[in-house]
Amino acid sequence: MKTVKKIIAVPLAVMLMTPAAVNAASPSVAKKTINNKKATAITTYNAKMQTPKTVTIGGKKLVVGKDCVIIGKKHKAAGKYVLVVKGIGNYSGKTEVVFVIKKAKQKIKVSAEQKAYKASKLKKKGTSFNLKTKAISSKITYTVSTIKGTKNAKKYIKVSKKGKVTIKKGLKKGAYKIVIKAKATKNHKAGKKTVRIIVK
Repeated sequence: MKTVKKIIAVPLAVMLMTPAAVNAASPSVAKKTINNKKATAITTYNAKMQTPKTVTIGGKKLVVGKDCVIIGKKHKAAGKYVLVVKGIGNYSGKTEVVFVIKKAKQKIKVSAEQKAYKASKLKKKGTSFNLKTKAISSKITYTVSTIKGTKNAKKYIKVSKKGKVTIKKGLKKGAYKIVIKAKATKNHKAGKKTVRIIVK
């Protein structure tokens, strides 16, 4: 009977010792320091207050909230700002991060991107239409040119500052274009759009 008790006691002792042995064999992972390392963060203007969602340090992207936290104010306008990033989780230390908010693309909206007319009708009478141009910038320019057809398109196609297009009679068969450009603003890049006029 004593022999049986000894046999049972040995495995039990081994089981009790195993967790301690396992814990001793797995030391804690050393945290990576970001102290004074170069850090950058880039996003695009969206008309909202922003801070970085990710930060690049040493070619590696750190996720804000998981790997690091941002210390500093939120910003809205396009430009460069200096904030502080502090490591958390597997990272420790802190460093300055250059936060860049890039200008957004500027979209230009018009009433129509292409207009088609018959040469037979334009031979007798001219016509007109309004582009109803909408853009972030108030500084908009219009340039008329020929794709194929009458070389001196500017003589027959006129665009006012308000976007009214007047086509004089006599414009021959061909393809013409009006290039609309909107000047860059503080938060938006310069915009560009092309409207085609087809005469058949």
